Amino acid sequence: GRRRRGGRYNQKQPKESLYSVALRHQKRRNYGAARRLFSMLVTSPEGDGQVDARVFVAWGRMESRLGNVGKARRVFAEGLRAEPENTHVIHAWAVEEMRENNLDDSRQLFEYGIEVAPEDGMLYQSYSLLEQRQNNVDKARSLLEAGVAADPTNVYLWSACGVFESKYGDPEAALRMFEQATVLDQKHCQTWQAYGVVLEKMGRYDEAASKFATAIQVNQLSVPTYQAYGLMEARRGRYEAARLLFAKGLQLDGTHAPILHAWARMEEEAGEYAKARELFNKGVEVDPMSVAMLKAWALMELRLGHIDSSNQWYVHSDMGKGRLGRMGERLEMLRRLVEQRTADDVKSVMQWLNRQKVYKERVLLSQIMQVGNRVPDGWTEGEEYSFRDNNRFNSGEVVVTRSGSAVSGRNGQPGLTFGRIM
Repeated sequence: GRRRRGGRYNQKQPKESLYSVALRHQKRRNYGAARRLFSMLVTSPEGDGQVDARVFVAWGRMESRLGNVGKARRVFAEGLRAEPENTHVIHAWAVEEMRENNLDDSRQLFEYGIEVAPEDGMLYQSYSLLEQRQNNVDKARSLLEAGVAADPTNVYLWSACGVFESKYGDPEAALRMFEQATVLDQKHCQTWQAYGVVLEKMGRYDEAASKFATAIQVNQLSVPTYQAYGLMEARRGRYEAARLLFAKGLQLDGTHAPILHAWARMEEEAGEYAKARELFNKGVEVDPMSVAMLKAWALMELRLGHIDSSNQWYVHSDMGKGRLGRMGERLEMLRRLVEQRTADDVKSVMQWLNRQKVYKERVLLSQIMQVGNRVPDGWTEGEEYSFRDNNRFNSGEVVVTRSGSAVSGRNGQPGLTFGRIM
């Protein structure tokens, strides 16, 4: 029974392409390595010596995601110089300009793409989306109609037409579009899902449930479908069915913030506030910058009387990352304070409150030590105010004083009795 040499045991595995290696580095967030490989593939192409257009598309999109918009443009431009009629490069660049709100440039690229490849439905679909965002409804519809005429077997186009008609008030037309899409491709999960959403809006719940079930049968890993199906059941008050669907979706992807948001809102509606709070907290953990998640959580706590309506709890889309992060931290501490499941919860809250107090004192101290600043509102002459961490007032920095110098505050801490502005 000795194993023979040769055969399948000693066969060499096919060599992995550098393009595949670059994509793997990109997926692992090794962006520097991916960039070097993409650059190498442009200057020294594999195989027949001709650059693969996929390199430009993947590289440009990576730079865009990293915020390197100028670099992304240069990559797409180089791709078009290499292959002037490659619709994948044209489309990727047009979408990039649309994302950056450079609409004239985006339109020009879409028009050029349609000129060189009038049968490419993807270009019509994305171009229509641009016009929809600008509320040019007639132009958007004409683009979709032209796309369907040019590429009548494109299931994505028919599905996009259905979504469009649903959005602009013709659900019956939307259903016809979805039906055509499912005829073309019975395994297109997104179409079945969108079909179900429109039927639910029309109040045809049993038919909608059937479409959602078909979508899941077609693709059991489609987390957005579990979310959409769960939302319908939640709106119908069928909370247990919704919980099962949301839980299944999170089992597939525990970082799917939209499901956590939807489930939390349902539990709030059902009066299960502790569960809602737990789900909101998980949602903020996976997506700390989600304005919708933070706002919904804060509004629930406001309705429950746990917070007031002051600006420190107001969540809006113009908040920066730092403020959103601090809001999430405050809500997490509030959760621990409200629930107090363990002694550690209370301890964590008290430590956090103490850190906040020290932080505010440091900011305040920094402000009053700027020559010429006013005494803060509410501070009166003859009262003593002290600060922590041995902060002292140095000569030339004190803005308000008694007898011309800083004096010791209570308990031996550095302090200052406030009188007049220097």
